Amino acid sequence: MIARLALIAALTAGPALAGDASGFDPAGIDQCLAAAPTQGARADCAGIGMDACLAYAKRKYTGDDADFPMANCLDASHQAWEAKLGSTYDALLATQGKKGIKPQEMLRQAERSWIQFREDLCHQMQDSAGETSGALAQARCIRDETARQVALLMSLGQLE
Repeated sequence: MIARLALIAALTAGPALAGDASGFDPAGIDQCLAAAPTQGARADCAGIGMDACLAYAKRKYTGDDADFPMANCLDASHQAWEAKLGSTYDALLATQGKKGIKPQEMLRQAERSWIQFREDLCHQMQDSAGETSGALAQARCIRDETARQVALLMSLGQLE
């Protein structure tokens, strides 16, 4: 149980290891987003790079935790998406700032609300999945919701 809690903490940590030796290539996110013509297609980029990461992790990991390669790759993917979310949000916030304080504050409040929504939704996913696969379900949910938010913010930026 303690190992599962440590895994959850690691999976929800901020973007510290993106581009590490996990086998996950964050450049794939930018390539997928650039090639995707719509918000929906951009949201489909959430799992980009996972196959290569899993193949790499399964070759490198020799332990007895069957979930470790997936947890490792979800962590690396999530961190890369968090970094992309931060840069996308900052760019949109700067654009909104040129319109005045009210649009900028509205964006900040919307992002705070979204963060709470993501945490609540993904915690529910963890609870629904049960103890065995709950941490992975939560990590996948957080990564996928972060990718969806990046797609949404990119679309808002294109409306400018």
